Amino acid sequence: MIIFRSIFLCCFTVFQALAFDFHTVDTYKANFSQTITNPSGKEILYSGEIFIKKPLKILWRYSEPIQKDVYLIDNRVTIIEPDLEQAIISKLDKQINILQVLQDGEKIDTNRYKAILHNKPYIYTIKNNQLSSISYKDEVDNQVNIHFTHIAQNSNMSDTTFDFDIPSYFDIIRK
Repeated sequence: MIIFRSIFLCCFTVFQALAFDFHTVDTYKANFSQTITNPSGKEILYSGEIFIKKPLKILWRYSEPIQKDVYLIDNRVTIIEPDLEQAIISKLDKQINILQVLQDGEKIDTNRYKAILHNKPYIYTIKNNQLSSISYKDEVDNQVNIHFTHIAQNSNMSDTTFDFDIPSYFDIIRK
């Protein structure tokens, strides 16, 4: 559940960062590398691609070290994990007031901004008018750092990017 919350919060943070500086950005695609460091210093590195399309469609496609797709579409989150042959489907408990978070975000230096979400600070970096990184601590005090590369904004992105099928033999967990 903690991993789910971290993914969920990060999805909103990415969307908020885009909305903050890129009012004209309708789509965003990038490769990402995500490092999670626990309080004792152990690290795990994830990588993959992210796809975002307004108004609120996000896909985190993890490729390393495991394959996993995390879809956030409107107020529903679906996590498909092929290696575990399972899908987790959740409805968001509450809407997050993105505009309020954006209004509260502040520039802390030339390229870095700070926003507060659920009483936690999120630091994000904007370079060349593009979101290049996000850093935050999750619920169990892990440090999460995400870096984005090969960024494409406002490129053609079909709604079918966010379509998925859950194989009939997968376990489906509803939360």
